Amino acid sequence: MEQINEYPGPSPDDYANVLALNTEFIKAAFDLKGPQRGRLAATPFLLFSFREFESEWWDMALIDQAQADLLPVAELDDPELRRIQTAALSFLWQLAHRNPYAVRIISGATVSWCEKITELPLVTLLDRMGSRGDLMESRIDSPDKFCERLLSDGTSSRPKVCRSSQLTALHSLLTRPGYDNYARLPAAACAMPKPMRVQDKKK
Repeated sequence: MEQINEYPGPSPDDYANVLALNTEFIKAAFDLKGPQRGRLAATPFLLFSFREFESEWWDMALIDQAQADLLPVAELDDPELRRIQTAALSFLWQLAHRNPYAVRIISGATVSWCEKITELPLVTLLDRMGSRGDLMESRIDSPDKFCERLLSDGTSSRPKVCRSSQLTALHSLLTRPGYDNYARLPAAACAMPKPMRVQDKKK
């Protein structure tokens, strides 16, 4: 019980932000019917990734642009996805300052990733990362089996089937090998009840 208190999970407000971000992401990137969209958005983790396990990629991406490679980085063209990317980065930055273990549960991010993004002021982080077209990746476009289940059972009208599928996907996310070796992070997550690029929004 002490371990649970020491590593609190996301708060109701954090999950409200996850729901809002997932809802906007699905609307911007996928063609799903209203009820299916709502059930999928209720997945208890972010349905998109910020390449949290690619430590070397982040090291290069966070370099001051004056020192970066001369090759230009493609910007995210879709204004809705760009808005979501900026909002989600801001949310994770703030949450990583307050509770990196909650970031772990809702995104699968490592503690070292949280430390990496919080080393910079938010304005600097958004200036360097907010508009990048190679940052945000969908978790539900992946050929991984748990991703396929999210789009099938994870949108089921049967509450138990839907929730079970989403929690199975969460378990897969939290037990994915990463660069950190924090053995207690999965234990903290237990207290709580390679993706493809984001698709362009259909015209």
